[in-house]
Amino acid sequence: MNVRVKVCGITSLVDAEKALEFGADMLGFNFYPPSPRCISPEAARSILEKLPRNCFNVALFVNEEREKVTATLECGALGDRQMYSAVQFHGEETAEYCRGWELKVIKAVRMKSRESLSVITAIPADYYLLDSWSAGYGGSGTGFPWQWLDGQDAGKLILSGGLNVDNVVEAVRQVRPFAVDVCSGVESSPGKKDHEKLKEFILAAKGA
Repeated sequence: MNVRVKVCGITSLVDAEKALEFGADMLGFNFYPPSPRCISPEAARSILEKLPRNCFNVALFVNEEREKVTATLECGALGDRQMYSAVQFHGEETAEYCRGWELKVIKAVRMKSRESLSVITAIPADYYLLDSWSAGYGGSGTGFPWQWLDGQDAGKLILSGGLNVDNVVEAVRQVRPFAVDVCSGVESSPGKKDHEKLKEFILAAKGA
């Protein structure tokens, strides 16, 4: 089965539609205020309500209060339609925090060393997004040594960190993750996708 592709940092309807047109499987919406790709719940809703009903949308948070996460998710609901399929926690969220959500849970792991993988056994989640460590939160835009994942069951892993059209094929073939995640690698500026890069990336990942 082909690797899935998650396109994160969606801020406009045209970028969301192009990502889906080119074959993206998941769209990420960032609700972390310091991020240049942060979007308001209302703006996200205006995009989401125009997307297909079966679209797999991910809501990203960093060390956010549960009540605010719930309020953001409820803002995205349209009648009996749940607009988000998963929540992604990209901070220092605990095992207790990650339990009890009705949606799929993606826990980000900030890969400072091979030992960072201990998060996978310590915190329950449906998927684990592996990104490079950085002093701040959110996407680092840089890679980490993929050999740290040697021997790791990659069936629940979403590989992130510095992926672009030039390295995604090698990444997929070496790690064989459930999905790859891209943001800055397909942008013309923070929050604005370069549609040609986006298309090339998705085609490369799917064809790896």
